[in-house]
Parts: sequence; C-alpha cells; structure tokens
Amino acid sequence: MGLDPLVTPSSNTLAAFTEYANSSLRAAWEMYPWPDAVRFESRQFYATWVTGTSYAAGAVVLGSDGNYYYALQANSSQDPVADTTAAYWAPASSYSSTTGSGILYAISLDQVLGGTTLTPIGEVLGVFQSDPRTNRYATPVNWMLTNDGIVVGQNGLSVTSIPSTVWVQFTVRPSVYTTSSYSNGDTIPYVVAEAVKFGICAEAQREDGQFDKAAAHDANALAALNTEWDKLEMKQGQQGRFSAMNR
Repeated sequence: MGLDPLVTPSSNTLAAFTEYANSSLRAAWEMYPWPDAVRFESRQFYATWVTGTSYAAGAVVLGSDGNYYYALQANSSQDPVADTTAAYWAPASSYSSTTGSGILYAISLDQVLGGTTLTPIGEVLGVFQSDPRTNRYATPVNWMLTNDGIVVGQNGLSVTSIPSTVWVQFTVRPSVYTTSSYSNGDTIPYVVAEAVKFGICAEAQREDGQFDKAAAHDANALAALNTEWDKLEMKQGQQGRFSAMNR
C-alpha cells in the first residue's frame, strides 16, 4: 500500500489495520483445517472426584472406576465408588428429555475442569472414543453442538453407553491482536501470513472506496490460501493422513 513497514503508523491507522488483521486472520484460519490449528485432546465431561473437596448436593464427579456419580447430599470425603449404600453418591444416568432426569454429557467450548482452564475450542471437527492419531480405527462418537457445548449421545439403539472420556478433534481459536502487537513481537502464523497481508490491504482499500483494488487483493488472499493447501495435500500428503480427516 506504499507504507514504510519500518515506520509505525499513526494511532488511528494502526487501530484500523489491527481490526483488518483480526478479520483477515479469522477468515483465513477458519477456511481450512490447517495442521497448525488442529488439536486432538482427551476430554471428560465432569471433574474427577478428589478426596477432601467439598461437594454440594447434585454435584457430578468421575469416579476411579471410569463411571460418573452425582451427590445425593453434601459431602467432602465420601468416595463415590466405595459408597455402596448410596448414602452420599448414586451412579449417574444419561439425561432424558422425557423425564428431565439424568446428567448431560456435555463439553463446554470454554471448559474449566477441576479448576484447570483447558484449551478453548474453536471449531469441532470430530469426537472419537480413542485417539485417532494412534488408532487407525478410532470409533466416532455421536455428538452435536448446542448452547451447552459438545453434547455426546449414545451411538445407536444397541449402544446405550457413553464413554466417560472422549477424544475431541478441534481447531484452536485464532489470535486476537491489539495495536501494541505491532511492536511487541506478536506474529501471524506462517501458513496464513501472506493471505492475511492481502486481506488487510483489501479491507483498507474497500473502506477507502477502492473496490476494484480490494477485489484484486481478495483474489490474491484466496490464491495464497489455496497455494498453502495445495502444499499440504500434494506436496506433504497431509490431507487424509488420519482416518479422522476423511469426512
């Protein structure tokens, strides 16, 4: 755009470019399942029971036997697996919309488990019973997205159980830049950097009313993304490397 990259733009120009960068990065990041963005993580639906922790009535925990339990009354050191008389804990059943009872097997996209904040989930690509990176025949799990996050259900009429833990394939969320990012060392992921650069130019020229130039830069941005994806598919053979990717 004719601007010296070694000179920091004025504050209002830099603020606009920051907004353009965030919009362009998100568009490029979400266009393809870039290996840079994809994660595979084991997730459980509720925190593991810990002795000494105070639990209120209705709390749900994962017992040491891989099953979930809900608290019948407040307690702090009553092991749900050892509570065979069901004085404090009872085995949790899957949620029933008919009766309104049971627990919901849901994973929040912003999951905090046992006080630990897990990786925020961007887009969900798949849910499996085991790690698809190491198990070629990892069984997909029945799931859907709701306001509660990733809700897992039974796989069919003959399979009524739900795994206590699942493997989630997802993309991490794109970075969000601020005006200070220009000088504090923040970077844009290499695989989408060229596309983001063209995207910033397109947005700036569109706001200036130069729609023909903006359209040309939009085309350049798309071409840059396609080039990077061609490298992954044709040169590196990444697409389809895992059976999980064949959707």
